[in-house]
Amino acid sequence: MFKKSLIALSLLTLPLTAAANWSAGAGYANLSDDDLSLGMIYGAVAYEFAEEGSKFSFMPEFRLGTGVSDDEFPGVGGGVKVEVKRFTSLSVRGQYNHDNGFYAYAMPSYANLDVKASSFYGSASDDAWELGFGAGVGKKFNDKVSVEASYETYDGTDVLTVGFKYAF
Repeated sequence: MFKKSLIALSLLTLPLTAAANWSAGAGYANLSDDDLSLGMIYGAVAYEFAEEGSKFSFMPEFRLGTGVSDDEFPGVGGGVKVEVKRFTSLSVRGQYNHDNGFYAYAMPSYANLDVKASSFYGSASDDAWELGFGAGVGKKFNDKVSVEASYETYDGTDVLTVGFKYAF
């Protein structure tokens, strides 16, 4: 009976130790190019691969967002309104963790932006996948909570983000 209980307890605690490097977060991002500026909010899920005693880690991350501020171009018939319908991003961070809680990272990303343009004459949607690159900095307040800011670029579109993460 004792052996069965020990095996059951081991199997129950194994998923808890495997989930120790997961984090979830949210943030605000501003997408802009020469004449367009769009705001969005996003949620993120990531898993950090870190070797014990090393200051370097790798972190695959998935982000999903939606638009919160649109942009308009004046014109005939009321102009054209542009809005973000969906933003999806897959990235892998290479991160350096300082002893004082600050960290810096660089990341290639593969992202999809689904936008909709509307006017008096109708609407059209378009989405495209783009490969991009970014870098950022963050600060861990404790083992669970951190804030961060980053810059990414995708084929001439700049993305500035500010967000937070919670590790569990």
